[in-house]
Amino acid sequence: MNGMPQRFGVALLLVALLLPGLAAGFDKPGTTAATFLQIMPGSRVPAMGGAGVALAGGAEMLAINPAAIASDRFSASFAYNDWFAGLEHQTLAVSAPVRPNLRVGIHAISFGGDEFEQTTLEMQNGNGVMVDYGDLAVGASAIMQLTDRFTVGVTGKYIRQDLFHTSAQTGAVDVGTLLHTTLDGFSIGMAMTNLGGDMQLTGQDLIAEAESEDAAESRLHTSKWPLPLTFQFGFGWRLVGEQNAFWQDDIHEFTLAVDSRHLNEGVTTVHAGGEYGLYDIVFLRGGHSLNHDTEEWAFGGGVRVNLHSLTVDADFAYADMGDLNSVKRVTLSIRGR
Repeated sequence: MNGMPQRFGVALLLVALLLPGLAAGFDKPGTTAATFLQIMPGSRVPAMGGAGVALAGGAEMLAINPAAIASDRFSASFAYNDWFAGLEHQTLAVSAPVRPNLRVGIHAISFGGDEFEQTTLEMQNGNGVMVDYGDLAVGASAIMQLTDRFTVGVTGKYIRQDLFHTSAQTGAVDVGTLLHTTLDGFSIGMAMTNLGGDMQLTGQDLIAEAESEDAAESRLHTSKWPLPLTFQFGFGWRLVGEQNAFWQDDIHEFTLAVDSRHLNEGVTTVHAGGEYGLYDIVFLRGGHSLNHDTEEWAFGGGVRVNLHSLTVDADFAYADMGDLNSVKRVTLSIRGR
């Protein structure tokens, strides 16, 4: 029984290595709905170039890998992402234990921007009608620690997109695993996110009014689009640290992370990053993305403060998105000690 998680981890590794080969030649970007779900939440993992599916963390990990919740106590996180084109991406997540080997969590993701003035063929400079829009995802998770080394997390979530008087909604499931191997500090993680139904816009804006009393009312037809189903596999290695590390050190710590991410649009990217910590107080992070359309290098840092029974983390991340300018993220997290 003790060897089962290790064998499962090896099987996941083989699947992850085969996925890019199976997907080769089938790239079809721009063929999914709810693309805001592809935006990485939080600041720690984005600052490491998007690598971190195998790194245990706080409640902010619920949307990345629901199995990667490290704390067996209360944990909460709020993240703000200043996305390009005046858009804002925000995440709120909370997790708490309910039994010794069971934790639950909830998280919400919102994405949108300021309203804009509607234009028509007759009034191309605007007709005075303001249009609002926004996306939302709300999820509830259960995280089960099956052994002292192997954890599984499952999330069910509701997804909705609104544009003026039209909307689309559906449900989805995320599944994640985290395996702490017998090699000190080495962990393997996998997550499959956004497995769910298609989305199709409906609403009164799709109704074309009749031009005369004799003409019939018509409705515009919209197509159904799948969610951005994502497979992410990677490893994390805590090379230096005070606890659970390959090399013991009570002052310095360093963690390496490498991920492979495959999207059902046929796109496969590779992400690698590292995190350095000093006295478990100050953290510096950096990472690189390969085969990504816009993002290559990312950087960030954080500060940790212990306050009585709570630990507070403030993190920041910066990524250069090329022609789309830079993206900045800030995250505030608290967890019980």
